[in-house]
Amino acid sequence: MIFWCTAVTAQYFYRDIWNARQLNKEMFVLKEEKIKTIVIKSFDNDGEPSQGFFCEKRIGKNYTFSETVTRSDITSQSLLTSYFNSKGLISRTADSSESSLNTAEYLYNSSDNIIAVQTFTTANDDLNSIDESHDYFYNAAGQLEKMVRKKNNLEISVVNFKVDEKGNVTDEEEVLKNGRGTKYFYYYDGKNNLTDVVHYNQRARRLLPDYMYEYSTGGQLKQMITTEEGGGYFIWKYTYNDQKLRETERCFSKEKKLLGSVQYIYK
Repeated sequence: MIFWCTAVTAQYFYRDIWNARQLNKEMFVLKEEKIKTIVIKSFDNDGEPSQGFFCEKRIGKNYTFSETVTRSDITSQSLLTSYFNSKGLISRTADSSESSLNTAEYLYNSSDNIIAVQTFTTANDDLNSIDESHDYFYNAAGQLEKMVRKKNNLEISVVNFKVDEKGNVTDEEEVLKNGRGTKYFYYYDGKNNLTDVVHYNQRARRLLPDYMYEYSTGGQLKQMITTEEGGGYFIWKYTYNDQKLRETERCFSKEKKLLGSVQYIYK
């Protein structure tokens, strides 16, 4: 489970499909180990517990849903509910707080490939809402070809994908109604683990990284680097217990200084 993450506005394959796969893998491991509750502890850079922080995830009956409650002295309480279908695939999420409600629904074809992701966002103090849909299309070999993006039922863009000989998505380019959007590239290791997500920066006229991943020999994520505008980046390091469950996350600055950490306790 990645507790801290960087918000993504594009990178549709990464956000819609790759992230969904990670949620499915996580729930599968929790079910295998018969975990019903996860307590998440947060610590500041001095090792002291983060003041007022509370986060607990509870797994529902038959591992068909989970509920995560989070609150702190800085943020109000939020509730993230995730639902899984009979095959253990994520089918719906609902993230609610005092200020907003965000939901996402996932639809699959007979090959368990995601064919649609529909998101709905509304603010509690605003009657306006945003309804966005991503419809994914595959070729006869089951490889991802394109996605049609709509907002409030109006087509906004078409996203085209390219895959390698193993079927891994390598290129993603959004074609907007008024021109082209950012182009993203995905790289993998010999075991088909995603290692890099990069984009072409028009101003710099070169490829710039967004995410970089390193894995253990057993295929577990051991490090993630997330970049920020302006050249900064964060380094995340992970450790696991004997049951292959994530035990700790530590976040470091570009200068390798510890910024904070997270510990997982499983019950």
